[in-house]
Amino acid sequence: MMNGFFNWNFFCMAILTLIFVESKAQVSNESLENGFSFNESKIKKVQFRFNSLIYVKNNEYFNEIADGYTLFGYYLNPKISYQPHEKVQIELGAFAQKEFGSKGFKELQPTFTIQIKQNDWKFLFGNIEGTVNHRMIEPLMGFEKLLSNPLEHGIQVKYQKQVSAKQIGRATGAKETYNDDEVFFDSWIDWQGSTSPGRTNQEYIWAGANFYSRAVEIKGLKFKALTQLSVYHQGGQNIQSLLAVRTLINPGLGIRVQKDFSNNQSLIADNYYVGYFESPYRGTAYYLNTYWKHPKYQVGLSYWFSHYFTSPMGNHLFQSQSQKYNNYDHYEPYRSILIFRLVRDWKVIDGLNISLRFEPHYDVQNGIFEHSEGVYLNYKFN
Repeated sequence: MMNGFFNWNFFCMAILTLIFVESKAQVSNESLENGFSFNESKIKKVQFRFNSLIYVKNNEYFNEIADGYTLFGYYLNPKISYQPHEKVQIELGAFAQKEFGSKGFKELQPTFTIQIKQNDWKFLFGNIEGTVNHRMIEPLMGFEKLLSNPLEHGIQVKYQKQVSAKQIGRATGAKETYNDDEVFFDSWIDWQGSTSPGRTNQEYIWAGANFYSRAVEIKGLKFKALTQLSVYHQGGQNIQSLLAVRTLINPGLGIRVQKDFSNNQSLIADNYYVGYFESPYRGTAYYLNTYWKHPKYQVGLSYWFSHYFTSPMGNHLFQSQSQKYNNYDHYEPYRSILIFRLVRDWKVIDGLNISLRFEPHYDVQNGIFEHSEGVYLNYKFN
């Protein structure tokens, strides 16, 4: 096992590497997002919408923190949508998830959403646009939530404004070709489990927020402010439970440095300071990412260094407390992981995308090489 001093040296070397290459968090998951936009031509018309994902993800892990396993299955979410007004959209549907190798469905539920649109703002009530749609970093929300818990229920406020490359050029007076830019804000409450007075189970609530600003261009580089927050609460009033009431807070503050090239290609670095707060406990972490983004593929390198870090919704690999079956007493105060990421995306036809992902990593603290890989076929009909 490596000592903390060596880990800090490794961490500093990673920072210097990112600076010298002039470098979105880990990689972009936009090809797997499943949000639906308003269509002004469909006012007072009934629409059929459909979203599905066929997936296989294999985790070959051998550490004492996270289990190795394979997720293989699909889910379907057909919907009937109606817009009574240009600002209001109502969706009613059904969600079915099947895991291969098991009988029946893992989950079968109705879905219902009311969306209200005001300029670039959207307000969602019911089933919200969750998991990868939040665009959270892996330590705060694991990518596998898209496969293991794809439905979220509650309320959501979103703001998305696309700024075209031409607008950026006029604003900065630059002669170079810039890729499109986006201002993004997402906040939500996901009500995961309810309770009532006298019952023995606790309520479970996940709330969060994500914001990245419009880019500021300085000498050919674009800079963005990045802010993320995850709040997880378990408790309830007047319930018959011996479990402790817990509120875990994970803030993340970062900066993005981006260099754009022609043909929608970019070199990007996202560097985050991440915290953990749960009275009386505290933890800190640094999450450094740099990657090349091409319309058809992404190649990235991430480094994670943490000290007493816990995040209930985050990827298990980044936790100090073991999430491994029958190993919950194991705890590693320091976690140090170097991750290589390779993503290849194909657009087969409009609405049908295939994503291939390979993510080997090196557990620096324990000297272990591990890897995960996955294939995802997403079809969305609007």
